[in-house]
Amino acid sequence: MEPTTLWEDKDDVRSGGSGMVRAAAFEVGSGIRGAVTLTVRVPNGFWADIEGGGASATLLLDSDEARGFAAWLDRAADEADRAGPRLYGP
Repeated sequence: MEPTTLWEDKDDVRSGGSGMVRAAAFEVGSGIRGAVTLTVRVPNGFWADIEGGGASATLLLDSDEARGFAAWLDRAADEADRAGPRLYGP
């Protein structure tokens, strides 16, 4: 089953990328668990393959953008906590 979005916000950043923060509810067994997702889009040159699979990406932010993302992460964490126990918690 796909997760349910509880809250999200997204924006472009001055470095040429963008980011999205989302609070999501996941159905696990017979219950609901909450989590936060952070999705970034970065320009060429700001990502690299990782040995063994995957990739790393760097989203360059100025201080105002960083404060905005920090506030979004706080909000998403609160919403995820309201959804239920942590997705990867005990």
